[in-house]
Amino acid sequence: MFNRVAQRESATSHNITGFMSRSKKKAPVSTWCCCKSQKKGKQQSHRRFRRRERMLVFCGRYDKLPFRQWEITEQWDLGGDGKAYWGHSPSEEWYIRLMRK
Repeated sequence: MFNRVAQRESATSHNITGFMSRSKKKAPVSTWCCCKSQKKGKQQSHRRFRRRERMLVFCGRYDKLPFRQWEITEQWDLGGDGKAYWGHSPSEEWYIRLMRK
């Protein structure tokens, strides 16, 4: 009985490492320059939006409430200058680097 349990555990742990792969993006899209993501800019934008919303509700000025975060923060103030589709070239080195997360 103990041998079967030990064999089963070693077989499943071996199979897990054998089948796991590195994660990759689904589409070759990235920002134009200077940064890999816009995460920090989006975090600041959401914080700014929530702060403005909280203060206006506290003051009772419901008519001034913003509907979208882009009413407060300009999209071009985020990291990078927009996004672009780079095309499908799986044999190229730059494509492999781009598709890694």
